Amino acid sequence: MITNKIRVGLTTTYAKEITPADSYITKSVQIENLMSTPSLLATVIEISWNMLKKFIPSDYITVVTNFQSNHLHPTMVGEKVIFKMTVNSVENNRVCMSFSAYDCKGEFCNGILEKAIVKNEKLLEDACSRVNVHRDWLTYKMDA
Repeated sequence: MITNKIRVGLTTTYAKEITPADSYITKSVQIENLMSTPSLLATVIEISWNMLKKFIPSDYITVVTNFQSNHLHPTMVGEKVIFKMTVNSVENNRVCMSFSAYDCKGEFCNGILEKAIVKNEKLLEDACSRVNVHRDWLTYKMDA
């Protein structure tokens, strides 16, 4: 079993400086001086992959199955932050982790992240089979 190498209590920390690329700018919203929630989530997912990849064979990947976050306070571009992630449970191919992040004033976010460990090839096969089986349905819904 792959997950027997991933143990409850496994912890990692990750430090980064918030950059302009971490802000949120679209045609309708501009929050150019703050870390955006999408960037926060992407950072957490990247940390989890880097934490687990050494325990997983190269033909496997981890995929997010559940993500719950609390973005408690704004964090400015230029701020140095530290993320902490801990494995809370491991069952079959599922790994549940908790995370929190801190800036100079204290905790600014926390949450849980659940991931499944899956074979790359099988994941792509499943995705392709969903598209091929439901191609007419997708065409109909997209045209509506």
